[in-house]
Amino acid sequence: MKRPCVLIVTACLLGELMGCYISILKLGMICVIPVSVCLILVLKKIIQIKKIYILIFFTFFTIFTLRIKYEIRFEREFVSQNVDNKKENKYVCKNIKSIGFKDDMVIFTSRGMIYYLDADKFYGDIRIGNSVNFYGKAEEIKSNPNPGEFDAKNYYRTKGIYCKMTVKKYTVTDKSCDIIGCFFFNLRQYLTKRIESIFDEKTAGLIKAILLGVRADLDKDVYKMYQKNGIAHLLAISGLHVSLLVIGLYKLLRKILQRSFLFSAGFASIFLLFYGLLVGDGVSIARAGVMLVLYFIAEVLGRSYCLISALCISAVIICLIAPFEVFGVSFQLSFGAVLSLGGVLSFVLKKLKKEKKDFSEKVFEVMLVSIGVQILTLPLVLYYFYTFPLYAFLLNIVVIPLMSFVLYSSILSLVLNIMSLFLYKYVGLIAVGILNFYEFICTAASHLPLHRLVFGRPDIIQIFIYYTVLTVLAALAIFKKKRIFLLLCIPSVFILFPFFRSDEVVYLDVGQGDGIYMHIDDNDILIDCGSTSKLSLGEYTMEPFLLYKGVDDIEMSFVTHSDIDHISGVLYLLDSDIRIENLYLPYQAMNDASYDELKKKAANCGTNIMYLSRGDHLNLGHLKIECLWPDKEPKENVNEQSQTFIVEAFDKRLLFTGDIGKSSEESILKYGDIGKVDILKVAHHGSKNSSLKAFVENVSPTYAVISYGKNNHYGHPSDETLDTLKENGCIIYETAKMGAIEVKLR
Repeated sequence: MKRPCVLIVTACLLGELMGCYISILKLGMICVIPVSVCLILVLKKIIQIKKIYILIFFTFFTIFTLRIKYEIRFEREFVSQNVDNKKENKYVCKNIKSIGFKDDMVIFTSRGMIYYLDADKFYGDIRIGNSVNFYGKAEEIKSNPNPGEFDAKNYYRTKGIYCKMTVKKYTVTDKSCDIIGCFFFNLRQYLTKRIESIFDEKTAGLIKAILLGVRADLDKDVYKMYQKNGIAHLLAISGLHVSLLVIGLYKLLRKILQRSFLFSAGFASIFLLFYGLLVGDGVSIARAGVMLVLYFIAEVLGRSYCLISALCISAVIICLIAPFEVFGVSFQLSFGAVLSLGGVLSFVLKKLKKEKKDFSEKVFEVMLVSIGVQILTLPLVLYYFYTFPLYAFLLNIVVIPLMSFVLYSSILSLVLNIMSLFLYKYVGLIAVGILNFYEFICTAASHLPLHRLVFGRPDIIQIFIYYTVLTVLAALAIFKKKRIFLLLCIPSVFILFPFFRSDEVVYLDVGQGDGIYMHIDDNDILIDCGSTSKLSLGEYTMEPFLLYKGVDDIEMSFVTHSDIDHISGVLYLLDSDIRIENLYLPYQAMNDASYDELKKKAANCGTNIMYLSRGDHLNLGHLKIECLWPDKEPKENVNEQSQTFIVEAFDKRLLFTGDIGKSSEESILKYGDIGKVDILKVAHHGSKNSSLKAFVENVSPTYAVISYGKNNHYGHPSDETLDTLKENGCIIYETAKMGAIEVKLR
């Protein structure tokens, strides 16, 4: 076998996947048949495979299956031993692994746990390696309750962290420290302060992220701009940074200073280890580090370097140390990009290269690599980030070559500053100028048409078809020797576009508030969008959710009333890239000052504002909306202004009630029967002041959805309301217990 490492990494990844999702007993039963068939075919010489390869495969498969099973068992035991949902507790941390600072918090980590402490409660007496008693409430880190949200559980799992604690106080019980850990922590803090003394605040935030991986002071708007334009990878310590620094050092020693292979490779490897300890143990750094060390070993031994084998070895090492890393976006994107570059694109270039290498040939290679990597990794990017920056491949052709100048000038400026040489100011201007240029081209690109295409998360079947089409096109280009077939790969990206979307309603878990999304026919509809318990609801819940669904344009947004737990997310969306075409407010909003901010933002972004009252109807295809409340009389209590309406679609009747109280429910009934509904959005989060018995009996809902925040101080939902719903035979769903509730309308 030419590359046994490929066999080993296949066994490793398959073992981890099987071990994560299938029990040992079931796995053993599943494996019996293929193993037996494989052995019979080999023994009867029907297939020619050396027995040693079969032994290697199943050995590594078993090792990595057991490795991840051990980690899963450790996770369960750790959570059960340290989480008590009923009371605050003490956790004895025997070894602080890291200390970080973000906003007004100090963040510590240890094996299995992350701790959050208010900065004003920290006395600066905790060091890396100390043993500390932390007092506070420990909680298991949960998965995201809403589709599209950041998956904290999966992210922290890759770091070996399963619980979090909000710390109220602490005591250091053992001041024995990790000398190496403390050295690198202090060095990082020292270099951070030096960078802050060289550059302005915004530039310093960028340089700290690029050089040291410190992102706490990164300007949020700048990061979003980089992210929207597909160049955010520059702001994370990645294989690109490591390669530029370490390969640059190696070439300096080997080719300019004329040092030996052994000295140059050894010194560069030591620097690589030093830099890795300084900036942290990210998966990209580990991957690039292992691959570079293998490259140096090959150079010293005079052997050819196989990128694919090095990639496989680094994957095996990372999975052995941190078995959950394979499920993380960093691992998948880092390895996916290198595999695309060194595997697929390298093969295509080799098959299509011309004997004469002129300027046009070089342009072809640059374009193929830049566009090819993004096309091949696009399903991963869309799966996790939902958008496709159309001009990213052009921007990356420009920004990546310039990144070496940013790195080298920043480092030189830092060194000169430490040496107190005034030249550091002028050297640093190179990095400042390039970073300003990055901002300029990102701003320019954002004004171009279709600069960001919202695809949403593609289905597995779409991804399979996509890669099948790419394979066929590449094969045609190679066998027919016609590069024109490769151009067809670009429009192939629209295979991943959500042309067919299901008609549905989603009751989101927004904490203490309301947030409902509907897709009916080609209409995307919001009903409320606010929370008092999730302060950044729009940014971290609503916007990611809508992008996940492939939505960048809301046809109708209904705001039942002006309480902040119903509008906070709408206020954010009106300032975002997601357009709201029509905003529907209750009739009383025309003269109520509490709606002024909402109306002002809507007017500024060109949103149409309309006012609804009882008797108004909206009919669009299969969608029918009938407004039941409010009437046109003034309302002293803003809750009683709440828009209440029936939505009918595909033989389903849904009732939305905002925060109306019993008096409004009684008034609605005076106008006549509402009739049976399939789903009732329970009024006012299940408050005892709503859900009048006669009202619930009149609508006789099959299902009732209550949106409220866990452990809220209002006591929502009330026992009285729950009893009323149960007496009427309702099946009750609660967002605080279940997360987002998705209902297919057909």
